[in-house]
Amino acid sequence: MFDWLRRRHETQRRLSVYPTPQGLSLALSDRDETGALVVRWTEHLGFDSQSIDFGLTLEIDEPAPLAGDRRAEQRGGQDRRGADRRATDRRQGDRRQGDRRDQKVLATPGRADASPPNPKLVELLQRIVRERDLRNVPCTGLLRSGDYSLVLLDSLALPPSEIRGAVRWQLREMIDFPAEESVIDVFDIPERDGHAARRMYAVAARRERVQQLVNLLNTADLEIKTIDIPELALRNIAAMLPEDEGGVALISLDRQQGLMTITRQEALYFARRVDCGTERLLTASIGPGLTPALESLLDGLIIEVQRSLDFYERNFNQTPVTGIVIAPVPGVSTRLCEYMQSQLGIPVRWLDLGRECDVEVPDSLLLEGISVLGAALRDDKVTL
Repeated sequence: MFDWLRRRHETQRRLSVYPTPQGLSLALSDRDETGALVVRWTEHLGFDSQSIDFGLTLEIDEPAPLAGDRRAEQRGGQDRRGADRRATDRRQGDRRQGDRRDQKVLATPGRADASPPNPKLVELLQRIVRERDLRNVPCTGLLRSGDYSLVLLDSLALPPSEIRGAVRWQLREMIDFPAEESVIDVFDIPERDGHAARRMYAVAARRERVQQLVNLLNTADLEIKTIDIPELALRNIAAMLPEDEGGVALISLDRQQGLMTITRQEALYFARRVDCGTERLLTASIGPGLTPALESLLDGLIIEVQRSLDFYERNFNQTPVTGIVIAPVPGVSTRLCEYMQSQLGIPVRWLDLGRECDVEVPDSLLLEGISVLGAALRDDKVTL
């Protein structure tokens, strides 16, 4: 009886794991008494970490019934079927649309011959799982930017069973690794007028990197549900913002570069890497106010943002976004948003994680990017 109760308890939780060059980022989500999805704790552990200091206390009571709207039940059913997509054809046009619950991205490949994961990552993850009693908790693993390519393509008028093969052939000249050695998935981009999409995104991941991530999660006895990418993780956060109804650009910065997504009504339309990271921002911010070095760096970012907004409006038949939201960077001048808004003519503000995502995030995680937080906010019902 107690085993049954424990499995019911754990189906409400979701752990996200994001290996980085500096260590391991994690976040654990659960549902509160109303059925809403909340993040219980977040943490980034470097390789030199000697102890685990979680910013939030994990308190999980018996979960209340989920708030069930018909769309959530349908999307949850689609995600549960996603685990065996690599073994069977897609069911009668069941290609995922561009909303945050349906984009699962990559199923686990059926090979185990990749090189073993980093032993230091294994040690960190096993220690966390052991000390926090997370064995068999459903888990999302996040790929790093160099492990995959995200490519915009025209939709193909083909039976669902033939889509991946045709996409693999198309990608041969578009990615910097052999298409034959990749794991591929696709998702559609919805049209503004509700008609069938004419564009789609293809995700091509290096098979060996996917398998390494899978092996890492398996060493900690986690229940792997999803292998995801940061673009879709950020989309989960953007979908919670008030600006998402009319379109929002969300920018998250890690140490070396940034990631910008444009979403509207929970659908991802556009994503790009931007040449601006927290290390350069912090260096340029040394001094009072908006320093000349910071202003110069922001001018380059503004050009990239403006080009992205123009592409979004022109290629997806969309109205201008209603706002730009930037993930906070501790130590950077608060005038950053004010300056960008004056140059772009669009409201620009900092992301308020406490108010909009109901979570306190340590500065160490902010400096590594917040993709792992977004991965934990996948709004689907997980069942074992």
